Amino acid sequence: MPAPKFDVCQWNVQNPHASGPLHIPLIVLCNTPDEEIEANIRANTALDLPWLTGIDEHAGIAVMVGGGASVEDHIEDIRRFVAEGATVFAMNAASQYLRKHDIAVDWQVTCDAKEETAGLVDPAARGHLFASHVNPVTMAAAPSPTVWHSALHANEDWFPPAKKKRGGYALLGGEASTGLGALCVAYCLGFRRLEIFGYDSCHRGDQSHAYEQRMNGAIPVMEFSWAGRTFQTSITMRTQAERFPIAAQALQQAGCTVNVWGDGLLQHIWLTPPENLAERDKYVRMWQLDAYRTYSPGEVTASTFLALMKIEGTGPVIDFGCGTGRGGLALARAGLDVTLTDFVSSARDQDAMGLPFLEWDLTLPCPLRSPYGYCTDVLEHIPPGQVEAVVVNIMASAETVFFQIATVEDSFGAFIGQPLHLSVHDHEWWLDLFTTMGLQVIDDRRGATESIFIIHRR
Repeated sequence: MPAPKFDVCQWNVQNPHASGPLHIPLIVLCNTPDEEIEANIRANTALDLPWLTGIDEHAGIAVMVGGGASVEDHIEDIRRFVAEGATVFAMNAASQYLRKHDIAVDWQVTCDAKEETAGLVDPAARGHLFASHVNPVTMAAAPSPTVWHSALHANEDWFPPAKKKRGGYALLGGEASTGLGALCVAYCLGFRRLEIFGYDSCHRGDQSHAYEQRMNGAIPVMEFSWAGRTFQTSITMRTQAERFPIAAQALQQAGCTVNVWGDGLLQHIWLTPPENLAERDKYVRMWQLDAYRTYSPGEVTASTFLALMKIEGTGPVIDFGCGTGRGGLALARAGLDVTLTDFVSSARDQDAMGLPFLEWDLTLPCPLRSPYGYCTDVLEHIPPGQVEAVVVNIMASAETVFFQIATVEDSFGAFIGQPLHLSVHDHEWWLDLFTTMGLQVIDDRRGATESIFIIHRR
C-alpha cells in the first residue's frame, strides 16, 4: 500500500502572558486507514446493490442541504423549492433535521468512512447515495442504498472483476467532503441547477451544525480569516471551504448554475469579488489549481543555488515563500537542513509535508533565524509598498540570501481576475534597491525573464 496521505497545518495559540503566539503544527490524517478503506470498498462492491450511473441532463432543480447553522435561516426557501418540484439531497444528519421540519428528503448522501457514521443514517429518507468506501455497517443501515465511487478513494482493482468489466459506473470528484462529493453526484444524476444550503464550513457561536453533532465535538476549532472576516472553523471545514470554488467553477464550466445560500465561511469565500481578496486569499485560491502547481521555480533553480552558494555542512537554510516546497525538498535531498515558510500552508505538495514549516506572512518580522536563505519567485508578487519591508524581514532572518526574481508579467492571474506579479521591475531596479538598502550584493546575474542575486546582510 502507498504511504497514507496527510496534511500539516498550523494552529496559533496566544498565551495572554506571552509576547507572541505559539505555532503548533497539526498533522491531519484521513480518519480511516488506507487498508480499512480498501476493505470497505471490497466488501461494499461485492454486495448486490445498484451503482450510480450517469443520467442525461434535465431541467430538474437539486437542493443540496448541508448541516451548517445557516440552514435554519432558509427552511422556507427550501420548502419553496420543494413545492416547485425540486429534488432534495441531504448530507449526513441533515436528513433527519429536514424531516423534523416536515421536508421530505429524496436522497441522503454520505461518504464518511468512520463506523460511527452508521448512527447518522436516516432509514426514512426516500433514497440513499453512499460512497463505496463507507463502513459496511453504514451501508447495511440503509434499505438498498445506491453506491457511488470517489475518484480519490476507489481503486477499480478492488471491484469485483465482473462489475469492473461491465463498467457503466462513474468515478466522482469532490473528495474533500460529503458536501462536495454530493455536488458531483447530483451532476451525475443529470442536474444542472444546484441550490446549495447549509454549506457554512464554520461555527455560529458555539454551534458547528444546525443540530447537535456529538461525533464532531472533539475536533479542534481554529480561527480563519478571509477578505476581512474571521471565522471559527475546523481543519476539515476549512478544507471544504477552500476547495469549494474549484469544484463549483468546474461545475459551472460543465453547464451548471450554482447558487449558494447562507452566510458562513464557504459562502463568504465563494461570493467575495476578486478585487476584494487580500493577498493571502488570492493564493489560497491559486494553489487549489493543478495548473499553478505544475511549475516550481524553486525546484528548477535549486541546482543554481547549490552551485553558487557552495554551502559547507548542512546549512541550515530557510526557504522563504516556499510554495509547493519542491525547491526546499531539492535542497534537503542535497544534504541541507531546510525549513519552509509560506503564508499559505496548502501550497505545499504532499512530499514536502515532512519538512519543518512555519505559516508566516513575510510582510511581518519573521521569528526564524538561519545563516542562509533561499527565496525564489517571491519578491515580484509583493505589493509595491511592501517590497522593502519584506526584504528587511528576510534579511533579518538570514545572513546571506539567494534571490531569484521574475522580471516579467505573470500569466496565471487571469484565473482569478487579478494580477499576481505586482512588482515587475528590471534587473537594475532590483540591484539599486538592494544597494540603497545598505545590503551587500555578492553576486548578480541577469536572465531573459528573471534575475538572480546573492545578498549579504552587512
